[in-house]
Amino acid sequence: MTHHLTDTLTLRHGAQLTSCIAMAPMQTHSGKRGGFVTEDTIRYYQARSQAAGLLISEFHYVSENGGPAYVPGYPEQLGAYSDEHLEGLTRLAQALKKDGNKAVLQIHHGGRAAVGRAVSGEEVVAPSAIDFTFLDYPVRELTHEEILDIIADFGRATKRAIQAGFDGVEIHGANHYLIQQFFSTLSNHRTDDWGGSLEKRMAFPLAVVKEVKRVVAEEGPKDFIIGYRISPEEIHGDAIGYTYNESTQLIAQVVKQELDYIHVVL
Repeated sequence: MTHHLTDTLTLRHGAQLTSCIAMAPMQTHSGKRGGFVTEDTIRYYQARSQAAGLLISEFHYVSENGGPAYVPGYPEQLGAYSDEHLEGLTRLAQALKKDGNKAVLQIHHGGRAAVGRAVSGEEVVAPSAIDFTFLDYPVRELTHEEILDIIADFGRATKRAIQAGFDGVEIHGANHYLIQQFFSTLSNHRTDDWGGSLEKRMAFPLAVVKEVKRVVAEEGPKDFIIGYRISPEEIHGDAIGYTYNESTQLIAQVVKQELDYIHVVL
């Protein structure tokens, strides 16, 4: 049987895509202070509403301490960390869906990469308080309670995505942001339940996946899409955060949660 990129595609939980093509998330640098959409944001996504069967938004930070991941002001990274963002999220979903394609909100926490907080004189949090040579600001280690709250924030952002009319969410576990930071031995030096062994370094990513699934089961439609984005390895010369052998073990556990797709990005 011959398959074509223009064929319709049905995902695991029933969402039907108009083609087998996905539009990867791309930063627009279009938000206002606090992560709110602008007319530039809406025009950008309206112009791409026919680009693919699956349209993935740029990253939206789910906790107030999770971004922005670049200098604040205008333009700025978009956010989904409060109900005040719901109006903008709704407009964004409508812009992406206006031609019948599926819209997915990418949800994210910057961790140590929340440079906008550092520039604004606010503390930056991470799995461990490591003095990274490539950062010109300090990072503070998250407490157990704060970790649980961030996990809940991923769930709360998922609920907002559902309320806004998105067809799904993509959990951003790649590109050196917080989820990857927990998985990496270079950035996670914890000795509690959230770090140390490979199993414990998987704990935060898997807790986020399970919380998102829980919210979708309670609040979302049956065909709501859940994706997971991962960088398959973290290797910088002789410095190795994890290899593909470890990331495939993480994905094997993620797959057990019966998501709709895995998004791999170097």
